[in-house]
Amino acid sequence: MISGSKMQMETVSCGVCHSTQSKPYASGQDFEYSTSEVEFQMVECVDCENVYLNPRPSSAELGVIYPPNYYSYNYDDVISPVARFAKDKLDRAKVKSWLKLAGKDALQFLDVGCGNGRYLEMLSQLGVAKEKLYGVEMSTECIDHLKSQGFNGLCGRIEDVEPDLPVGQFDLIVLLQVIEHVEDPAKMVAVLSRLLKSGGILVIETPNTRSLDVSLFRRRYWGGYHFPRHWNLFNQDNLSNMVQANGLTVKSIKYLPAHTFWIYSLHHFAKDKLKSKLLANWLNPFQNVPLLCIFTGFDLVRAKLGSRTSNMQVVAQRP
Repeated sequence: MISGSKMQMETVSCGVCHSTQSKPYASGQDFEYSTSEVEFQMVECVDCENVYLNPRPSSAELGVIYPPNYYSYNYDDVISPVARFAKDKLDRAKVKSWLKLAGKDALQFLDVGCGNGRYLEMLSQLGVAKEKLYGVEMSTECIDHLKSQGFNGLCGRIEDVEPDLPVGQFDLIVLLQVIEHVEDPAKMVAVLSRLLKSGGILVIETPNTRSLDVSLFRRRYWGGYHFPRHWNLFNQDNLSNMVQANGLTVKSIKYLPAHTFWIYSLHHFAKDKLKSKLLANWLNPFQNVPLLCIFTGFDLVRAKLGSRTSNMQVVAQRP
């Protein structure tokens, strides 16, 4: 663990509208990985309501705030086999829904923040040619693995690897739980808009700051803050506006289960407020299958009844 005085921090403006006018919103620590003792601050932009981390760790600290045991690097080891089985079923249904949106014939697909390439593999199993499937990720190990399997893999930020991608050629681009991690989400959406062909589809999944669990745990413990790794957090309105400002048309907005945020919110409360390590360990969103089922069902019912969960999906199209 490192102290705040040793972590390089930088003051930033809003990642959506670039305003410097903000007001305090929340504060907290890295309750999940304890990578530092820093008390991090979330602020809300007074112009567009984007909630963002300010100040935030500099890019030199990425290796610190994303430690080797970060869950996306160890997906198969961290997540319960039962939960992994259920997630695979849900993800396969999600991939099939993408094909209905964009069509399978000659599909040119890009997954930004592709991790271990699980969605690329699913599409390949559904008959999409590997040479049409692209993945971008920051991990050289992940990209080397993708390339060895015959997929197109590029290592780096999307704005840096854009010259190596076919501009205006993608039928479908997905950005799943990624845009909240980046320093300039407006710039990222601009790049993705250029990469889409006319009629191409962009699917974004990201936390939503207008939900019941946010209201209950807003001041400090909401799991969606993911201190200090979530740098920009959106609501339906400002995300839609940002997408439309970059030449895309919003086709639909859907609310998805946010079981991880519910359980992590309780975990953070138990760890920080109650000082109960035993209870905090039990409140593990990757291993506690009963709680995963309870909160998944709760959010599914809420979404069905028209309530907003803290996980949203925006589908946009390039005209």
